[in-house]
Amino acid sequence: MTTSAPLPGPTAPGSTASGRIGRRVVAVASGMTVLATALCGAGWMQSNRILAGVHTQDVTNQLGSDRPTKAGESTAPTDAQAMNILVMGTDTRTNQGTGFGNAADTASGTGHSDTTILFHVSADRQSALAVSIPRDSVVTRPSCKGSSTVTGRINAAFAEGGAGCAIKAVEHLTGVFIDHYVVVDFKGFKAVVTALGGVQVCLTAAVDDSKSHLKLSAGTHILDGDQALAFARVRHGIGDGSDISRIGRQQDFLGSMIRAITDKGLLTQPLKLNSVLSAVADSLTTDPQLGDINYDFDLAKSLATLPPAGISFVTVPWTLNSDGATVSWNKSKAKPLWDAMKNDTVYGKAAATTTPTGDKPLTVAPSAIRVKVLNGTGTAGAAKAAAAQLTAAGFIVVSTGNAPTTVTASMITASAASSESLRTLAYATSIASTSTAGTGQVLNVTVGADWPTSLAKVTIAKASTSTTPVKTADQAVCSS
Repeated sequence: MTTSAPLPGPTAPGSTASGRIGRRVVAVASGMTVLATALCGAGWMQSNRILAGVHTQDVTNQLGSDRPTKAGESTAPTDAQAMNILVMGTDTRTNQGTGFGNAADTASGTGHSDTTILFHVSADRQSALAVSIPRDSVVTRPSCKGSSTVTGRINAAFAEGGAGCAIKAVEHLTGVFIDHYVVVDFKGFKAVVTALGGVQVCLTAAVDDSKSHLKLSAGTHILDGDQALAFARVRHGIGDGSDISRIGRQQDFLGSMIRAITDKGLLTQPLKLNSVLSAVADSLTTDPQLGDINYDFDLAKSLATLPPAGISFVTVPWTLNSDGATVSWNKSKAKPLWDAMKNDTVYGKAAATTTPTGDKPLTVAPSAIRVKVLNGTGTAGAAKAAAAQLTAAGFIVVSTGNAPTTVTASMITASAASSESLRTLAYATSIASTSTAGTGQVLNVTVGADWPTSLAKVTIAKASTSTTPVKTADQAVCSS
């Protein structure tokens, strides 16, 4: 593993805006691909060989002592602590090959961090929130070259002092403690898309852009590596031509990539997975802990159950400034975002934190389910014992009694309108025999000889109030 990696510096003379824009988006997409792979299951970092090319740099001494409060200390991800990761893209062309920007960048090795994503992973590892920070956000942040503050575009922080300065700025602006950081370039992006056999995108209108060389009709397409790079770059001739519009398409693409990683079983093919991640690894610079093989392996295992439906994408709420080129954050609308991260609550639509194998996430909490328990075993006290278990698990037991006949297998009867409640109760009790032929709002449970000695825990995540559009990785949407 390479340590003390140099970080990109300021803009190279002669670099073009169109080249910078394309490289930034691809860089962050590449970094989010690495995170997406980890978030979809365990085993993504299976050998030291994969991490051999990762650069690490400790920027703690740049952050000072005036930092936000951390929710709790954790020595390993398995300690079930929430974590926040700042993902930054650098557009350096050093060792990246041709196709983006001009040769001056290759010679200088400089880069920019103009697309930034603050990524929150919940303590229970059942939800994640990716917040895109527009590169043209005008903010007032601490200076990294003195004690004063400076006002300007947020992307200037990285150019001023690298990852440490960018982290300091984001912590100051959000009040969110950042546990880890990742700086990425675009080298591994194409390899991941190719390994997946392409990634699906949908367009509401045709695009024919001479700058990115992307030409697609309206509708659904499977993009190969080259097309995916072009899609990440395209800005002209699609949407309103703004960076905000492109951020939305980037989020759509990342969601599709996460679904592809899950649906195509990349995580079950170790040879292909190791090859892909090896290609991405040398495109990364991280903090020392995130660059440690043992930490990453534990982290991946702890994230194994996070479903695509639990991964949300949102852009910092903003308003366009009078110059028509920059934006300012809407602080009142952004506050619920930062509160959700600090309090580890789910932002936006409520997301279930329990997902039965092969099924969609549960949506109804035990506390909202009324149950009648009937003894079908013929043994006195079985209904009361089962009722006590259900009450302890949070269900509302309205009554107990004896079933008309004895049964071998436990069963649940509910009305069709209570099918979601039925799924929750069936999961908690592991009862396979269910029926929606019942009536009313109360679910009937008949206790059989196979009644479990313990019930499975069901947790439905709390949701914070949201007025900002939220996308989740399980949603297939058409981009514009």
